[in-house]
Amino acid sequence: MSVCMCALLPVALTANGCSDASEPKKPIAVEASMARPTAASAAVVASPASKPRPTVTITVEPGARQSFGGLGANIFPWTKAAIYKSQVSPEQNTRIAQLLWRDAHFRSGRLAFHPKDYSPEPGKFDISFYVDGYFGSGKLTAAQEAGLKDLILSPADFPEYMDDGHGFMKDDQIANYAQLLANFIRDFKTETGVLVGATGIVNEPNDRPVKLHNAQWPVMIVSVRKALDAAGFQQVKIVAPESANCLADAYATVDAIKADPAAWRALDGIATHSYNNAATPEMASRAAGKEFWITEAGGTFDGDEDAGDALQATSLASRFLNDVNHGVTHWQYFIGAELADPHGNTDRILKYEVNPFRLTVLQKYYYLQQLSAAFDVGAQFHHCLSSLDGEMTYTYGKKPRLNAAAARDPDGSWSFALSNYTAPSFSDTDDEKNFALHNGGRPSQAYSVTIQAPELAKLTTPLRFAVHRSSGKLNNAAAGTITMDGGKLTIPDIEPLELITLRSTEGRP
Repeated sequence: MSVCMCALLPVALTANGCSDASEPKKPIAVEASMARPTAASAAVVASPASKPRPTVTITVEPGARQSFGGLGANIFPWTKAAIYKSQVSPEQNTRIAQLLWRDAHFRSGRLAFHPKDYSPEPGKFDISFYVDGYFGSGKLTAAQEAGLKDLILSPADFPEYMDDGHGFMKDDQIANYAQLLANFIRDFKTETGVLVGATGIVNEPNDRPVKLHNAQWPVMIVSVRKALDAAGFQQVKIVAPESANCLADAYATVDAIKADPAAWRALDGIATHSYNNAATPEMASRAAGKEFWITEAGGTFDGDEDAGDALQATSLASRFLNDVNHGVTHWQYFIGAELADPHGNTDRILKYEVNPFRLTVLQKYYYLQQLSAAFDVGAQFHHCLSSLDGEMTYTYGKKPRLNAAAARDPDGSWSFALSNYTAPSFSDTDDEKNFALHNGGRPSQAYSVTIQAPELAKLTTPLRFAVHRSSGKLNNAAAGTITMDGGKLTIPDIEPLELITLRSTEGRP
């Protein structure tokens, strides 16, 4: 997915009618989907199925693969912080931040910026827009107060003066660009007191007006490391390439970096995005020993999204489970919260309108909140295999019917998660000439799922798990308990477009 930050910044808010700064602030109005389910409704969903369902076995392999660094979201600056503050009161701004960084336990934030605007000509740098856009608006401060810990910088483009005339960066500009990134991080810390802990090189590099040849990537990585170290930022990480898809072009870039020992040492993490082509076993093997970041995940369908959209929510949950099952350590959604877009809102978790202010919590929020409650920061993920979909890889072509992930949390508890990505709107037809059919899911099918974890088979006492469910009708609802004995447990009913998480509550190994 290619996104120009300028298209996302609300530069034309006055056309929508800004409220006057002196107007009394309105209390937050929230869509009905914020309402919590009743215990009775949860019990109904947790009831055993009335008819037999196909049985699927998920096998949790022994040995941890990677440690989880948490969830996060992109945060965009406002071009005119005063407009934002006139439309969103401090209380409303705080509530938005608390929903994500406190209540959904998000940890990281990705800051967008345009190098071509920060440095419009050689030797000229101006960070004032970003200081005002992030801190003048109060967005970043509210997120930090709500629990935001880790920041990663997202460069959106290369300055035009670095173009070689053929759409690629001049070789003699690589060191200058590396210095530009170090300068931004230095200026941001000087002006705000906040140190950005990681940086990308450029967002979705194959879809930029100015690109890098694969042979230039190792030179760039080494140059950025040198510039950061020289500025005293040895602790700032570098992640790359942030490709839009985890496919051949991303593999080729990572392979080019890996072929250079100095560049591979300087690179802290692999990074790709999670849309139609999420993390793969092939990239997991390449990333072994490094962090693996998903710095963007978003909606996968055209059109608008409103409260209660379980199809969007399950697509996202399935990709999250796919990604952590294939080695991902840090996972970020595209836009955490932003003004509603009349052209569609699938790229948001929370959307809001103004005059009067109205906040809509999209269904994906509850799925992500449920997942973050199941998998703590520091959770050790174990690789899972399915008797139905094998590796359960969410990539080009038909999508897995079930996705699963398993981890041991820092407190010693175990967590499992399952998503059922089948739906009435999907078809078994697989026509490569029809993108939607070829890349959709399968028709609705409920399953009975047995999870077997050989590592837990040696326990002498059963292990009890608390169950939570989200669907088109339930929002992260408690749904009773289930017991694992001999390293096995069976969930008799996971319905289409449903997310189920289980976390052990007693008898921890």
